[in-house]
Amino acid sequence: MESEKHMGEAMRLFSSFHRFHCGVLLYMRRKCQDSDAEYPSSSSISDGSSNSNSNFKLDQVTAHWQWQGLSRAFAKLKVDLSQMRVVSPQLRDRLQNLLYACGANLTEHRLMVQGPVLNKDLTSLSEQLESVARQLGDRRQARNLQSLAARMRDLLARRVKPLMKMQDELVYQLAALDVHLTPLSRQVNESLGQLRHVQYYLDNQGEKIAQLKTKMYIDRMNNYLEQWRTHVLNEVSGGASKCRPLWDILQGVKYLLCSHILGPLNGFWFATLICATTMMFSTPTAHKLACSYCHHHYGGGGGGGGGGGGLGNRKGSILLPRSRQ
Repeated sequence: MESEKHMGEAMRLFSSFHRFHCGVLLYMRRKCQDSDAEYPSSSSISDGSSNSNSNFKLDQVTAHWQWQGLSRAFAKLKVDLSQMRVVSPQLRDRLQNLLYACGANLTEHRLMVQGPVLNKDLTSLSEQLESVARQLGDRRQARNLQSLAARMRDLLARRVKPLMKMQDELVYQLAALDVHLTPLSRQVNESLGQLRHVQYYLDNQGEKIAQLKTKMYIDRMNNYLEQWRTHVLNEVSGGASKCRPLWDILQGVKYLLCSHILGPLNGFWFATLICATTMMFSTPTAHKLACSYCHHHYGGGGGGGGGGGGLGNRKGSILLPRSRQ
């Protein structure tokens, strides 16, 4: 009784296993033929029951809110702004020095540089010397005065005029620098004030700012993960894992085997079957006919031993069994 009970349990298990795998194969065949996803995200494969759990649930795999490692990493994510310094001592000193330098008064220096290069007018002095030289009766003294006047004009052209040009350029640069110093000083002063204000705000509201920015970062990461999860589910359920190519491959293999290989052999096997059937039905009839022919043809000759020996030899020659009287 116990053995029969165990046998019945085994048969029931085998039947359930067989039905399950038949259902799986039929389900996969139907889904592949309909070009559905090869790995559905939350569908169940069973023998008719839609409540059984699927072996592959992609929505559980991509549920990023259930990842323990990610949750711990987000919990450890903290930002400390208490030690953050927007204005370092070196930067503050440099800005202070720049602000002091921008307060320089360049007007006095420009007026001082703008004065005459020489205290005397060499052009007028050279003209006076030439006039005196023309009035002198002494030729030697006149030539000396003319030579001195020529040297003064040459000194004026080669030395004084380049200095005057440099003086004009320097005055222009000082004026341009004086024009740019005022807005630069105002901008440096505003920058110092803004940096002090930012530092004061960080010292008083830094913790709230860090918490807000951390929350915004975590929300953005969760948004990215949710977009990734949606993309994976859409691609797996309707894009990347279509089962129709597998169905096409199987159909191609089936067409190749049935139509191109087994199809031409159908006629051969049919002819072989007809020949075998014909031989099965015709062999006993032919055997009976051969036995009857031998009996009537060789058995009517009268009873000599030599005749009997000749008949035995003939029967042996056609390889037929002797008939029993």
